[in-house]
Amino acid sequence: MKKKIFSLFPWLQQGLDSNCVIGIATYAKTVNAVSLKRLQGHWQIDKTHSVVVTEPRDYTKAIVTCTNEVSKLCCAINLVIPHHYYQIVQMEKPNLTDDEIVQSLPWTTKDLVNVAPENIIADFIDYPISLPMQANKMNVFITDKTQIQPFINSFADTNAILRSMTSEEMVLLTLFGKDKDAHMLVVQHVEHEPRILIICDGKLVLARRLNGFVGITEKDQNSAFIDALGLEVQRSMDFFESQLKQPPIRSIQLQCDDLSSLTLRAELAELLQVKVVDFQPNLALSEGLDSQYFYALAAAISMAESKEPRNEE
Repeated sequence: MKKKIFSLFPWLQQGLDSNCVIGIATYAKTVNAVSLKRLQGHWQIDKTHSVVVTEPRDYTKAIVTCTNEVSKLCCAINLVIPHHYYQIVQMEKPNLTDDEIVQSLPWTTKDLVNVAPENIIADFIDYPISLPMQANKMNVFITDKTQIQPFINSFADTNAILRSMTSEEMVLLTLFGKDKDAHMLVVQHVEHEPRILIICDGKLVLARRLNGFVGITEKDQNSAFIDALGLEVQRSMDFFESQLKQPPIRSIQLQCDDLSSLTLRAELAELLQVKVVDFQPNLALSEGLDSQYFYALAAAISMAESKEPRNEE
């Protein structure tokens, strides 16, 4: 499965330093960057940098600052688009080549999103589960060019080159690592609603955004709240296990800024009869790294892997 969505600039390769890559991500109210360097055949973290952002218009300036702080080289960048800048829709996969599908997406998705077709940037991944008597499906990631154009333009002030953009779901797959069992990941950023992901064998099986939980802090996590969140989690588990006919979820992992506490984990585990833990990446390079850099690290790793011939997708 490809890990870079919205690969807009595949032709920009000549002159790039092949031994350095950069991942950049906005997380909560910061922009974070991680640069990797390849030393003796192994990728290692070279530098990290973070800038606090208070207003959306400050993102582009912070992106430039972070990029220039972690590397002055002409190397490739993979940018993680904030989750509230794109949508995911599921569609039947047409019998076309991948390039033809991508070219057609602005027109086949125009009635599903509130974005003018000429402003739609879209890409897709195959849906990993096929059911008898059903057509193959794909998950389509859609963003509005007018929203992300300032992000793209900001790299005019850096030596590094924006090669691709990706989604938070794709970097979470990288962070999660390979595991044959199915696990649920509840993701929530400050001042944003939570999302439920189900990941199995390195593939995204379910991505669902919840409503009604924004603004909840630890002091608000009473029994009614836990029951409501537990009900949404149970619905997703039932869909995965019953309708998709998949084996049971092995764990529920929380990667949340607000929706996380010992009490919440314990009560969700009791309610759902599933192990509930805080999320930790399954990556050696993440050990000892501040969690705010996890998304940027995964974006950089994805870019680094694309430079290895045996891993090209």
